[in-house]
Amino acid sequence: MRGGLLVPRADLLYTPRPMHGTHWFSGLRIGCRGCILGRVLAAAVLFMAVHTVHAKRDQYGDEVQEFPFDENLVEKWKESPTVIPSYPNDADLIAVPANDTDTLKIYLDRKSISRAPDLVLRYTLVVQSRSGARSVFYDGLRCETRQYKTYAIGTENHLFEPATNPQWQTIPRPEINAFRYQLYSRYFCNENSSARAPDEIVRLLK
Repeated sequence: MRGGLLVPRADLLYTPRPMHGTHWFSGLRIGCRGCILGRVLAAAVLFMAVHTVHAKRDQYGDEVQEFPFDENLVEKWKESPTVIPSYPNDADLIAVPANDTDTLKIYLDRKSISRAPDLVLRYTLVVQSRSGARSVFYDGLRCETRQYKTYAIGTENHLFEPATNPQWQTIPRPEINAFRYQLYSRYFCNENSSARAPDEIVRLLK
C-alpha cells in the first residue's frame, strides 16, 4: 500500500498464457492418437468381416468347427504272428474259376484259409501249369491296401520253406493269369474292401 493507495501485486495481475502455436500442437497430438485408435478399430472390424465371409460352412450354412488332427491318437496297424501250416493235401484243394485266356490252374487249400485279428487273409495257393508242374505258396493278402506277401514256398519234398525277408507287395493285374488279383477282387474282399470270413470264401468258390 503506497500513500493510502492499494496497489495490486504484479504476480496477481499476470495470467500465464500458452505460447503461440501450443494449442495447435496439443490438438495435433490428440488428433493423431485418435487416428491410430481409429485405424486399429477399423483393422479389427475388417478382420472379423473377412473371417466371417471366408469361414468354412456346411451344407446348412453353419460354420464348420475344425480340430487339429493328431496322428499319434490313431491306432497303428500291426501284423499278427504267422504260423506256417502243413503242406496241402490234394483232397483239400478247391479249384478257383479262371478266365478263358488263362493258362494256369489255381487251387486253394480250404483248411489253410484264415483271417487273423490284423484282418489279413492267409491261405495256401497252388499254381499248376498245363504240363502239371506245381508251385505252392503260403500267402497273406490285405484287402485294405491291395497287397500280398508270400510267407513260405513249397519244396519238392512237399514241405514249406519260409521265404527270405518277405515284404508286402502290390497285387499285380496282368492281362492273363492274374490269379492273385482275381482272388482279391472276386472272392477274398467284399464291396467295402474288407476281408471276408473263410467260410464265406469257401462257399463262393464252390
